[in-house]
Amino acid sequence: MIQNYRPISLLNVDYKIFTTIIATRLKYILNDYIHPDQNGFLPNRQIRNNLRIITDSLEYYKAHPEKQVALVFLDAQKAFDNLNWQFMIQQIYDMNFGTKFENIITAIYSVQKA
Repeated sequence: MIQNYRPISLLNVDYKIFTTIIATRLKYILNDYIHPDQNGFLPNRQIRNNLRIITDSLEYYKAHPEKQVALVFLDAQKAFDNLNWQFMIQQIYDMNFGTKFENIITAIYSVQKA
């Protein structure tokens, strides 16, 4: 007989496996949907690309002092916790990934219970 049954732990492992599978499949098509200037966390897009763009921009404006320039850096600290999930889910519907995928994402991010 099971002495130490913990269903939440089992669900957590299933959730992690499931979301890893979805993330692995998505990362190869996201390049088609995410703007080329957004780097990091996708295949063939490293954060160092942004550093190169900044360096190139600074060198250009140093060579052309008559031009004006402004650099803005944004830090999206804890951005995941501050997302409007209804907006994000609507974006997924608008991208026409299909009903099955839309239902999966909706279940993962809006129907979770601890």
